[in-house]
Amino acid sequence: MNRGYAGFYKGRYLRSSYEYAYAKYLDFCSVHWEYEEKVFDLGYKMYKPDFFLYDKDNRLKKIVEIKSRNKEAKESARNSLNTIEEKFNIKCELISYEELLKLYKELPFSLTSTINEWITSSKTTINKAAFGELNGHYNLKHNNNSKRKIGEHTKRLWASDGIAKQRMLEGLRKSGLAQKGKLKKDRQTRFCIECKKEFIVIETSPQKFCSQSCAGKDAIKRATDSYVEKRKEVHDDIKEYIIQWSNDHRETVLATPLNKIKTTIKPLLEDIEKLFDVKDMRVISKAVFGEDRGRKELIKFMQKVCDEKVC
Repeated sequence: MNRGYAGFYKGRYLRSSYEYAYAKYLDFCSVHWEYEEKVFDLGYKMYKPDFFLYDKDNRLKKIVEIKSRNKEAKESARNSLNTIEEKFNIKCELISYEELLKLYKELPFSLTSTINEWITSSKTTINKAAFGELNGHYNLKHNNNSKRKIGEHTKRLWASDGIAKQRMLEGLRKSGLAQKGKLKKDRQTRFCIECKKEFIVIETSPQKFCSQSCAGKDAIKRATDSYVEKRKEVHDDIKEYIIQWSNDHRETVLATPLNKIKTTIKPLLEDIEKLFDVKDMRVISKAVFGEDRGRKELIKFMQKVCDEKVC
């Protein structure tokens, strides 16, 4: 159910608690870093690594990719990093939980406390996979560095005679602009729906926020609310299934002694994992009681369900 925690740290939208832990480590060690700064064409796909590390002379030293403990994801990332090393001659490194533990041994704060700090922060959301209006990037303004890179790239396109330039010209004609740089639409003053601050935009712009920070705060709130609502629905479905399963296996449930609980509920837990993708006993217990009470209380609940069914 938990796909990770994403949110803002120093103006960057990080996608996991591991990424935050690594960024905090770099800051403690006074290492200059940038996040998702460049996309590499690997020949078979486009790839955007996480961290770009620089030396004191602002020269790129190393690229670091942060991954979870998922073996397939780590293997795929390792292959991509190997391609970058061979094709672009840039040193690359893959870091996951085990590597972070080693890095944090020398720090005055623990990895566990840092991850918990990120998870409990009001600037993060529990659902990093949100899309559309629930995505943290939705309706955000570019920062100055991004604007500069986009501007440089656009200038190169205007100076060329390629297909991209023809598409840009066609876009200008369709938009009603008489020439590049001449705006036809008027500006208007709006109020940020997050902080109520005034800002000015072209009247056709969909922009609703005065800054990236306000847009991110609003997206995080809505993404978190969406996740909580979805989690509640799953919890309700799990509890309903446990009641149904108890009634279907009434004799087995009622005959289960408290020292043989694991054998009885094993098929139930397997069913719940298949149906709801949940295998953590603590989550299942919370679905029934609203808190973690363990297997004994669960089997007592199931036996009570069976007794009430008889009555």
